[in-house]
Amino acid sequence: MLQTILHQLWNQRRQNAWIFLELLVAGFFLWTVIDPIYVLTANRAIPRGYDPEGLYVVNIGTYDRTHGSYDPDMASDSMNLVAYHRIVRILREQPEVDSWTISAYSSFPNSGSWSGTQIFADTASLHERKGYVHAQRYEFVTMDGSDLPRTYGMKDARTGGDLRLPEQPGGKAFISERLAQRLFGTADAVGKKVYESNEPLEVVGVFRDFKHRDYEQPYPLIIEMHKDMLGSPYMAWQYTFILRLKPGVDVSTFRQRFRQEVEPQLVIGNFYCEGLREFSALSEAYAMQSGVTNKLRLQYALTAFALLCIFLGMVGTFWIRSNARRGDIGVMRSMGASQGRIVRQFLIEAWLLLTAAFVPVIPFLYFHAQLHGLYTIEMNEYFVPNPAYGQNRFGFHFTVVLALSYAMLLLVAIIGTYIPVRRAARTLPVEALREE
Repeated sequence: MLQTILHQLWNQRRQNAWIFLELLVAGFFLWTVIDPIYVLTANRAIPRGYDPEGLYVVNIGTYDRTHGSYDPDMASDSMNLVAYHRIVRILREQPEVDSWTISAYSSFPNSGSWSGTQIFADTASLHERKGYVHAQRYEFVTMDGSDLPRTYGMKDARTGGDLRLPEQPGGKAFISERLAQRLFGTADAVGKKVYESNEPLEVVGVFRDFKHRDYEQPYPLIIEMHKDMLGSPYMAWQYTFILRLKPGVDVSTFRQRFRQEVEPQLVIGNFYCEGLREFSALSEAYAMQSGVTNKLRLQYALTAFALLCIFLGMVGTFWIRSNARRGDIGVMRSMGASQGRIVRQFLIEAWLLLTAAFVPVIPFLYFHAQLHGLYTIEMNEYFVPNPAYGQNRFGFHFTVVLALSYAMLLLVAIIGTYIPVRRAARTLPVEALREE
């Protein structure tokens, strides 16, 4: 059969030339649009390092001097601090709350962006300002049971258990597994010292790599602790409350009760509650604002368009080929060839044609990838990709996207060929020969 198919393809080389060129262009184009989809999907598959289920954010607002509810007697730093402490007490005493934390400064979602810092493994590299690891920094306040690792659901990198806060938070920090590996070459870093300035920070825990944005990869992260809040007119922007609900809590009932009963209690001094939002919803909103969500939708649309064009081209081509070879099909049927054998022959022709068109594209794709680079989400200039993830290894990344492109082209080609050939093969031999 194979010799017959090759002979048939050669005899019809002129008719096949245009679809061969179409497949050349489609293969190159499809690879370029699948590449971002692969990266974004692979990044999303990386474990978050935290549990977003039941995690909620309470944002606090501040009345300005022009607002009718503004109270100048409550505007001092000390009074702001008193008001915020009352807000803390109200929130942590809600019966549905399992754990909570005061997220400070740059900690997401207190800030839509993030604060980077340089972390050194020893004083020598600190003083020479080299050999550092660029890390993201979270900060939280440990007062009154505030516990960021427990509330976020972070787990110990070695045991998988909960992280324990030190009795005295000053001069201590938690670091991510990635940061520990970059600094010390091992995740067993508890008790070691890291340096952000001349004052050392003792590592009291190493947690699994964490990412609050699904489309990104985990970034080296250090979590620093403060014993108390600082009074300020800007406390509403500096401190955000994160609540984790107890398992089994009816979320809709809690949200309704919070809006009706709790929010009015949070109008204290010049502060008020701006509402309750899901942690994951804030992360998705950031993805939308940053353009990544639209990027992914665009790539899906381009991929669908490319596949539709290929599908229509294959269907049209093989429809014409099938009709043009109805006489041949009739002769094959009259000589005892089954419908299945005829269909298989045409499918093999489509596969060979597709493969012959796809193989010459590979060197151009490789050159394109070497010249322009593979798709990646550039977090910042300091980002060092983790080779543990396949999308960060050139050979693996290129091969996976190549295989996906070929598989999708082949699937469309098979479907686009099967429909018209199956129809033609079902024609009775007498009718096919009469028409011929």
